[in-house]
Amino acid sequence: MVERLEQTYRKERGRLLQFIRSRIAGAEDAEDILQEVFIQAVGNLNAAQPIDNLVGWLYTAARNKIIDIYRSRKYRTVSLHGTEDDVSFEALLKDSGIDPEKDFMRSQVTEALIESLEELPENQRQVFIMQAVEGLTFREISDLTGTPLNTLIARKRYAVQFLGKRLADIKDVLEELK
Repeated sequence: MVERLEQTYRKERGRLLQFIRSRIAGAEDAEDILQEVFIQAVGNLNAAQPIDNLVGWLYTAARNKIIDIYRSRKYRTVSLHGTEDDVSFEALLKDSGIDPEKDFMRSQVTEALIESLEELPENQRQVFIMQAVEGLTFREISDLTGTPLNTLIARKRYAVQFLGKRLADIKDVLEELK
């Protein structure tokens, strides 16, 4: 079994690392997860029941570790206000080539958007930020959270409807920023 794990490590390491990196922002975090997965596999070598599909087991273990990371962060990979350690939603919206008059308007729009996002129910806000800001697909969010795909789509739709109504009064300002 040890030899089989070594062969699998050599053969699958690159693909498994790429799988992890596509779901985790930091390269160091991805490497740590990869190492933890293989350490966990070594720990299961002496288990009473052998692992039949080792590659599938490794990907499942990696996926579970990624889910654990997202759960421990409580889905806050992008904060609304930002701190020194993370990227703020406001920073994502800023455009460095903007003139001073538009900068003020943009800050007003940004503040209204942040306030509107904070008014959303937590589950809608999480889906909206993960999908619209972080760029995750609904399938990836479903895999990470265990929430059914249709539920996630509905939550995003409700969030967009709410934001559309809430932000209707600043639509003209948004048009000027284009």
